[in-house]
Amino acid sequence: MTPTLRPLYLALLAIAVAVVSSCGGSGSSAVVVSTPPPTFTCTAPTGTNAVTLAVDAGPTDPTTGMLLSNVVNQSYVTINVYVPGTVAGTGHCQTIDHVWVDTGSSGLRLFRSAFTDTLPQSQQGGVALASCSQFVNSYTWGAVRSADVRIAGELASSVPIQVIGDSSIPATAPSSCTAGTNAMNTAAAMGANGLLGIGLFSQDCGLLCQGAPTPGFYYTCPGGTCAPVSLATTAQLQNVVGLFTTDNNGVLIQLPALALPDVGQATAVGALIFGVNTQTNNALGSALVFGVSANGYIDTTTTYGDMSEPQSYIDSGSNGLFFNDPAITNCPSGNGFFCPASTTALSATMAGSTGAPTFTYNFNIANESTLNATFTAFDDLGGPNGTCDNNNTMNLCIFDWGLPFFYNRSVFTVLENTTVGGNTGPFFAASTP
Repeated sequence: MTPTLRPLYLALLAIAVAVVSSCGGSGSSAVVVSTPPPTFTCTAPTGTNAVTLAVDAGPTDPTTGMLLSNVVNQSYVTINVYVPGTVAGTGHCQTIDHVWVDTGSSGLRLFRSAFTDTLPQSQQGGVALASCSQFVNSYTWGAVRSADVRIAGELASSVPIQVIGDSSIPATAPSSCTAGTNAMNTAAAMGANGLLGIGLFSQDCGLLCQGAPTPGFYYTCPGGTCAPVSLATTAQLQNVVGLFTTDNNGVLIQLPALALPDVGQATAVGALIFGVNTQTNNALGSALVFGVSANGYIDTTTTYGDMSEPQSYIDSGSNGLFFNDPAITNCPSGNGFFCPASTTALSATMAGSTGAPTFTYNFNIANESTLNATFTAFDDLGGPNGTCDNNNTMNLCIFDWGLPFFYNRSVFTVLENTTVGGNTGPFFAASTP
């Protein structure tokens, strides 16, 4: 099995929300420059608040029909992207499949190779605006353009998005963007035609980017030399869900139980449902609410063994359960997964930022090297989460509840500054087995 990248906890972006909550600064607004586009048509969308969420091997090369990469535990939706203002018409739209769903980030990122229409460009000072997205061990680099985005029956208008591989900016990202991590700047490297960040926050970096220019987020590159710029929150990459006219306070992800637990299956099909407590199909019900820490991280607290890990999180963009346990053998291939001698039964207790509620989740970790290489959906895949100190002082231990946590469970992500069932976002919520 070829593992996929596990980049999708936007640690730096989450910190940004924390450290700038009291900062001022108006930021600079991007200017959107339109060019006449060619005409394309889309698959007609449904009129509901739900779209199929599929776990499979990822997108294929449009020329050869071959898989771009052999990925596991990546969940995808299909979206429609329109030139702004043309939704009511018959053209200027394309359907893009295999857009990876990530509850650990905010913003839509698409590869230029995935569509042929021309979207209006965002500029600052007459120069194309560029976006850097930094993840735990990777980054994406692209131009900022504007699009109308429809998913199922939901529509968001004039959304700033990142277009990766856009020729209007230098092909090489500045060093303050790459930060020694891996480039995820092709569909093959990502295993997707794009990334739909539908996490807890409305923008990708909020007030931090609106203040003094901060390396690692937005740039202009006059003459090919890139420098960071400040940017108003409205011009930043936006959480598409927050811009819907209805069902805009969060999302519900539902994936089925796998038919063969601890063995996996070829694919899995569930649903991405927009809104929480807005319709009968997205009721919060008895799901346990896990608030995130007050400093703006997307963190909950997980207790694993005798270790309390306060910067843990739930993330559909991680393809395994990632945590540290020296008693579990790492795969000798160094691929980032665990390879215990036999499937190992474990448990960990999750709590919200206030310490309540708490719930102990049981899970298994299998030997990655023995799993079926033709399958893509696994509920027992895991690996080590970097390095950490046993005393949790310098390098904090972090438990990443990735996609295996989502099987056979309803998992909610509720946006900041919204209230659902008497609980104020941002928060996660999850059903018990």
